[in-house]
Amino acid sequence: MMHGVMNDKGAVRQREERLRTLSRWLARGRELFYLLGSAVVVVTTVVIGTTLMAGVIVRYFLSGSLAWGNELPVILFPWLVMGGVVMAAVRQQHLGVDFFVRRLPAGVARAVAALMQLLVIGLMGMLIYQSQSLLMFMQYQSSPVLGWPASWAFYSLPLGAAGVMVIALLELVAVVAGCPAVPNEENES
Repeated sequence: MMHGVMNDKGAVRQREERLRTLSRWLARGRELFYLLGSAVVVVTTVVIGTTLMAGVIVRYFLSGSLAWGNELPVILFPWLVMGGVVMAAVRQQHLGVDFFVRRLPAGVARAVAALMQLLVIGLMGMLIYQSQSLLMFMQYQSSPVLGWPASWAFYSLPLGAAGVMVIALLELVAVVAGCPAVPNEENES
């Protein structure tokens, strides 16, 4: 009888260790996407800000204008937005209503959470698919001054959606495995 209890404790410890390992890998995946989103946001913000400031300086101090000064921010702004979307998806900071889900029994709440992640994966897949027609249409247009394909701005859409899709997949794995969806900073040490 004692031997059976020891095996049960060993199995529980093994499962807990596997969950901790999985949780660490999921956290690393989340952090990778958060860093990628952050890099996009920082770089685009700096370039947009510098471009706009240069345009102001040239206009008011040199009485001229930067012909490309209006185009570059327009091309980069969608990238800024999608970088922020990916960052918010990692931290689960998008607008949501969880009032009812928090009141559900734990098993039902997990099932709803898994269903929500599947829904996000499906929606992002549709967004990626639909953005292909937009990209094909935009590839024949170019910006007047820079001469860059107009599609460059819109590549942010499928890439950002792919990022959100991968994050939703990570969250789905976490929900199904029973790992915490977003690790609590107090519990990480």
